[in-house]
Amino acid sequence: MPDPARSKPMLKSHSPAFRNIVHFAVFFLIGLPLLAFVRLNAEYAWLAEIDYWLVGFFALATLFNVLLLRFVPVLNRVVRGNEGWYNGLWIYPCSLMVCFALFPHYAAFGAWAAMACGDAPASFFGRMFSSYRLPWNAKKSVAGSIAFAAFALGALILTLYFMPCPLFLKKSGAPEWPYVWTLAVLAALAGALAESFDTGLDDNVRVPFSAATTLVAAAQFLKFSTRNLAETTHVQPQHLLHALLANSILGVIVLLCRFADFPATFLGMMLGVLIYFYANWQGYLLFGLFVALGSFLSKMGLQRKTENHTAEANHGKRGIANVAANLLVPALCCAAYPILAGRPSLLMAFAGSIAAALADTASSEIGVLSPHEPWLITTFKRVAHGTNGAVSLLGFVGAIAGSGIIAVAAYGSGFFRVAAGPAATFTPWILTGATAAIFFSGIAGTLVDSYLGATIEDKFKFVGKGAVNFACTLTGAMVAGLLTEVWMWV
Repeated sequence: MPDPARSKPMLKSHSPAFRNIVHFAVFFLIGLPLLAFVRLNAEYAWLAEIDYWLVGFFALATLFNVLLLRFVPVLNRVVRGNEGWYNGLWIYPCSLMVCFALFPHYAAFGAWAAMACGDAPASFFGRMFSSYRLPWNAKKSVAGSIAFAAFALGALILTLYFMPCPLFLKKSGAPEWPYVWTLAVLAALAGALAESFDTGLDDNVRVPFSAATTLVAAAQFLKFSTRNLAETTHVQPQHLLHALLANSILGVIVLLCRFADFPATFLGMMLGVLIYFYANWQGYLLFGLFVALGSFLSKMGLQRKTENHTAEANHGKRGIANVAANLLVPALCCAAYPILAGRPSLLMAFAGSIAAALADTASSEIGVLSPHEPWLITTFKRVAHGTNGAVSLLGFVGAIAGSGIIAVAAYGSGFFRVAAGPAATFTPWILTGATAAIFFSGIAGTLVDSYLGATIEDKFKFVGKGAVNFACTLTGAMVAGLLTEVWMWV
């Protein structure tokens, strides 16, 4: 009779390090040659069916890993002894099969690069340096996530250079480097973030689909953002990375200082990314001044404001409704910039809306600290602090200061040159006029806010503080935009 022991596959003991090596090496031994084949033969008509061949290839690889891998000498060391049916051995090629069926080649190969070259180093370095764990997942280490992002970035840059996104090619057919490494960084970060979470979904699914989706979404966003703009515009792909970094830092500061709750902070970060990307760092400086000074003013005299029932809810911490009311108009002004081919009045409208937001915040937060009762703007009768539409001399001084700070910052940072474009010429008279336009936009927004507060705020179902603040920033945007259009026409 045959020996039962010889009828079973001779499995060697599982080696995590060897599994990592195989995981990493497959991309270089199979992925890159396959990428080169597709790239070098892209002009041949028969390759129009290449997607079917790629999907079929990964389908066969899935069957091989499920049925035959454990019988292959040496390679069977990647099989864990207690590995159940739901495992990375077949999920890895199956995920790639779906990626090549759903996504364009550059995104699918990029997903493969991120998964193969990020996951293995993350596992290896995570075991070596396991002391510091991620706050949101104690099973993952900081070193592993950093290693994932670093190695995935290198592989993505290589992949996207030889299999570039067709939206960003020079006339010679060569890829444009700023787009290559911008997309690579975004996909590497998306893959590292997806890998770091503790979910029931295997990371061989999370990582490639996160990377591929990020590549496609980012490519479309960058194409949309630059299609109507000149090559010399300040809107450049790498600024999207600057925007993400700057807003991540600002978001951490806001949360640590308890200036806003998490939903409000997250929304502010998303709107801030649009502002930085389209208005450059000069516009983001105006945004940052509003966030910093507005948060400080909300906390100033908090005890007295609480006693007078004039403090922001939640101990002066801003909520998502407040952030949306004050920052939605500035962000929309910036988002419309590429749609209207870089119209200068849109960025000036952005600055005007920020000036109005800060002027209104300063007027409200400083005015309620006045030792004298304010007047109602429509009747000039004395009313209690916190009354809708109430104005005071101290509050008006605060509005002047807030609007003036944004106007001076726009002048000093060179924001007007960003708004007008590199070909514009400036005289002292033009710069002074632009500064005055921003200043008066802020004051106009504050006055409209006070008037609407006295006449319609809380008197209709959908007209509350948020709607009035939105009208304030919209007024500032309209005044600055119209003044700029007049200036351009003259």
